[in-house]
Amino acid sequence: MGFFDALRRSLGGGTVPGPTSREVEARFLGVDPDTLPIAEGTPFDSGTYDRAQWARKLRRVIEGLPETRAEWDDLAAEARSMGFEPDWVVLRFRNEFAMLVRRAVADRVVTEAEHRKLDLARELMGIPDEEAVATLDAVVAEAESFFGGTVEGA
Repeated sequence: MGFFDALRRSLGGGTVPGPTSREVEARFLGVDPDTLPIAEGTPFDSGTYDRAQWARKLRRVIEGLPETRAEWDDLAAEARSMGFEPDWVVLRFRNEFAMLVRRAVADRVVTEAEHRKLDLARELMGIPDEEAVATLDAVVAEAESFFGGTVEGA
């Protein structure tokens, strides 16, 4: 109900039935309302673009932790509403967590703030401690091999 309908009703004018959204769409398109497809019957299928956008948003939220923690629930709800397969989402989580670990060890020092960020990300993504430790150990070993020295704080 629009503002003017509410105002009209409060002034005793009753309600004036207006066109439905389907009728408005049909008028805009210049077609018969009965020829429009029924949106509820059309299954939603997320495409490559939707997945790429969501993955980009995931990366932004993860990189911004802990400041972006409040956005996590909306991000998870968006993944469910877009119909992303749980296996695909879990794979994105694992890849993003590994990249977060790589960024943490890139300067060869893992600070306490980075540890807290990794732990928060692990918790939000539902990654078990053992798996997170294994990922950290593997990335640290790779970094130490590459740099030829140790990674402090890991």
